[in-house]
Amino acid sequence: VSELLLRLGRFARLAGSALEQVALRRKLAERASSTAKRLADVSAKEGRETKDSKRDRLGEEARRLSILLQELRDAHAAFTRTLLWELGRFRAAKEDGLYCALRSFSAANEAHSQRVAAAWAATAAGVAGAGGGVGGGGGPGEERE
Repeated sequence: VSELLLRLGRFARLAGSALEQVALRRKLAERASSTAKRLADVSAKEGRETKDSKRDRLGEEARRLSILLQELRDAHAAFTRTLLWELGRFRAAKEDGLYCALRSFSAANEAHSQRVAAAWAATAAGVAGAGGGVGGGGGPGEERE
């Protein structure tokens, strides 16, 4: 039982870590989305601007945001691939670990049941040998002397 509980506790901690990773992935996606929106705003302003110096500054900011957006998208894709790989490994380890722990628990339970059955058999044999059963009489419906 203790091995099973230890494994379940470990799996619960790993699942908590996986949830944290999913939250980080979501934040990364939100950051990429806000960067894309900002890039769209800057690009729109750049198209409306009439002054060359301001248009150049907006164009430079748009290029910087475009690079940042691509980096964020790449990071999100890599993070997603890694997370899926880790979740696959976690699932395989969880299934294998639970299988081993349950087999161990089952074997221990079987051994315990056999010890209990042997103890009851010994008790019944001791009672039967000490006077033919409870009360010294025979079975039900038999007359006593």
